[in-house]
Amino acid sequence: MNIHKATGWGALPLVISLLSISPGMQCGQPTGKKPGKPDRTGQTTQTAPPSNPAPQPYGTTNADLPFFGFNTKGAMDPGEQIQYANAYLDKITSPEIKQRLVIRVTGGTISQTTYGKDWTPEVIRQWTDLQKRQGVRFIYVVNGNDAPAEQAAAIQRWMDAGARFDFLEMMNEYYLPKFVSGDRSHAEVTRQVTPEDYVNSILPAYWKELDRFHLPYYLIFAPSRPGRDGAQQKMDEWNTVVSGAIRNKYPDKDLNATIHLYARGSLAGFDYGQIDRLRQSLPPGRHIAVTEAGILDNALSYEQAGNLAVEHYRNIMAHLGKGDYLLDQVLYNMNKRGNIAALNPHTGGETPKGRVMLQFIQGGLR
Repeated sequence: MNIHKATGWGALPLVISLLSISPGMQCGQPTGKKPGKPDRTGQTTQTAPPSNPAPQPYGTTNADLPFFGFNTKGAMDPGEQIQYANAYLDKITSPEIKQRLVIRVTGGTISQTTYGKDWTPEVIRQWTDLQKRQGVRFIYVVNGNDAPAEQAAAIQRWMDAGARFDFLEMMNEYYLPKFVSGDRSHAEVTRQVTPEDYVNSILPAYWKELDRFHLPYYLIFAPSRPGRDGAQQKMDEWNTVVSGAIRNKYPDKDLNATIHLYARGSLAGFDYGQIDRLRQSLPPGRHIAVTEAGILDNALSYEQAGNLAVEHYRNIMAHLGKGDYLLDQVLYNMNKRGNIAALNPHTGGETPKGRVMLQFIQGGLR
């Protein structure tokens, strides 16, 4: 995602989440049965979904908190990035916390320009080795510019190498004007996308190839645009179409919601209530994954950005519950100027923001 975009940074990838890992996170073989609700391990079960869980009061027990982690540019300089990531994650020594880490390994905007063929066996091996060493979870963002069969083959190659995925995120930020207008000056845009295109043609074409993995799907929802009536109307229209499809067109599919929540500078006036409204628009028992979140303010230092991000995340978590996800933007970046990465080669690995996030994680997200 372009850094200058209004609310969605989406180009980076890692996610650390906080939920106990149980065996059997690998997807099974097709059974012909409709997928049910995902359990806390990311597996699909055939039980009926319970009533929509109310957000847990912040600061109860770790088991009541959402998964927490980092969005990551998995294809960016994987050798050095993974070396830094292992050193960083090695500092998290609590088994309970370590078992709750998740990585959005394919990233956001970059996921739409990284094709199945770009994930070489060596890069896949390096990331799966990290997953095995650290015991973290992965999220795969499907590339809507790649053929469905190619994406299925890529996912299968990851799994054959030992990767385990909590869920499949169905593309990235299609609600943005560049997708609505089909602006091909952006590498990630290859076609015009309306919400109707998304739910009526794009998703079914990919599900035909991806249903065999029996993983939960997370669909794109748009963040609010307070004070921007025209933009807000378009975001509302997108969300109405997608939530309606989840409830009425595909009631038996395991469909959940993903949303990106970026704040610019001050948190005053940030619309945290949009999380509750999103939950209310979903069928009972569905989950929300905030797969990108952070602070967009270049005037802040690394440490200032980290401290404000922690405050932002505490506010977000007051509206999330067990089984939901919250991911920081971002694990790794290579730019000389910036304040969002936890790891950067220009700081020799861990950045001042990375230290703030590490303390937040080690403190149980408190």
